[in-house]
Amino acid sequence: MEISKCVVLAFLLCGCTVSNHNLNNGPNALGGGFSDNELHKGLYFIVAKTNFAPWSDHKAAHKIFNRRATQLCGSADFTSIELVKREFEHIPRDLPPKYIISQVNGYVICKSSNLTIIEAEKLIQASYTESL
Repeated sequence: MEISKCVVLAFLLCGCTVSNHNLNNGPNALGGGFSDNELHKGLYFIVAKTNFAPWSDHKAAHKIFNRRATQLCGSADFTSIELVKREFEHIPRDLPPKYIISQVNGYVICKSSNLTIIEAEKLIQASYTESL
């Protein structure tokens, strides 16, 4: 019976690392959520973060990233490019447990945009130049 309680608790904690919070509307006290920016019709930059947890969870960050990409593209028919994974502490501490936020960011090309990867990379490069 104790083992089943531990398993249920572990599943609940894992579920808590996934966030549906739109960071474009302000920060999330738990650290997680997503933000996005449309660079061109059908080309988006997405940042996806988990809520803090005592472990890194890039799988959950990918889930948030893919869910947001599906919402933006209207279907799961998209290509992800230049994905970067990282993690950082929500509140830096010397003592355990650490409060780790896992993050995945990158670009999404919606199939409906008819952009090639090369065209998308040129648009991404142009957006870097504009921001300088």
